[in-house]
Amino acid sequence: RIKEQKKMKTFLLLVTSMIAHITAPTTAFVIVPQASSCSITQLEGWLDNFLPKPVDNYDDDRQRDFPEQYPATYDLLLAGATTTNDKSPDAKLIRPLLKQTMLQERDLQVVYDAQQHGWSPQAFHERVDTKGAAVVVAKVKGGELVGGYNPKGWSSNGGSRPSVAAFLFYATPEGFQKLQKVGGGGLACGRDDPEYGIAFGPDGLMIALSQSTGRQRLATSKLGPYYERGPDDLPSLFSGGGATLESLKVLVGVYGKGEEIPYSGAVMDMTSG
Repeated sequence: RIKEQKKMKTFLLLVTSMIAHITAPTTAFVIVPQASSCSITQLEGWLDNFLPKPVDNYDDDRQRDFPEQYPATYDLLLAGATTTNDKSPDAKLIRPLLKQTMLQERDLQVVYDAQQHGWSPQAFHERVDTKGAAVVVAKVKGGELVGGYNPKGWSSNGGSRPSVAAFLFYATPEGFQKLQKVGGGGLACGRDDPEYGIAFGPDGLMIALSQSTGRQRLATSKLGPYYERGPDDLPSLFSGGGATLESLKVLVGVYGKGEEIPYSGAVMDMTSG
C-alpha cells in the first residue's frame, strides 16, 4: 500500500510539472496529494522569476539594426532627426528619404556626378562600385526630380542584386513620394554589369548610359511589375515613359579607414532579398 502511494506521489509530481509548462507564466495549478484524495492549489506568479521577460518593441529594434531586411517605409526623416553632418546640398536634399535605411545615421558624399565624371557605364562603375548602399538622384530637363535607393550598391560582378528594401522616388510639392519594391526582393538592382549603367528592376528605372549617339542621357521607367505605382497610380516616373536627363548623381555613405562597408562585394542573388 505504501509503495503504491509513493508511486502515485511521483506520478502526480510529474503531472504537476507538465501543467506548469503549459499554463501561463503567472499561474500554475499544483496537485497536492492527500491520504485519500487530491486537492488542487492555484499558485500566482511563481514562474515570473524563471522565464525571460517579453522584449518590448522587438520588431522596431530589429528593423533599426537590419533595415535592409524590411520593405522601405513611406515615412520621411524630419529635420534634425539624425546626428549627421551633411555638407553638400545634394546630401541635405535627399536626407529625408533615408529613414530606416543603412544610411540614416551616416554622412553622405557624392561619388559620381555625370556632368563631371562622364555619361558612361565605365565612369559610373569606376566611381560607384564597392561603395555599398547608394542613392541615385536624376534631374530631368524641365526640373523633374526622380531617383532610387539601392541598398546593395554595385560591384560589376554581373547578374542582379536583390533587396526588399530598395525603392524609387519622385519629388512632390510636399517633399518626396517613395515607391516600394514589389514581388519580393529579386531584381531590385536588375543589372550589375560593368558595361551597363543603372537598372532598378528590369524596367522600373533604367539609365543605361548608352554610348549610342543621342542616348547617353536617356532614362526610361515602367512602374507596376517590379516597383509599385504608388498613390498616384503612375505608369512611369516620366510622362511618356522616358526622359532626357539634365543631371545624374550617386551618393553613398562616408566610411572610416578600415571600416567595413556592407554589401561592397558580391551578394547572393536570392529573390527573398
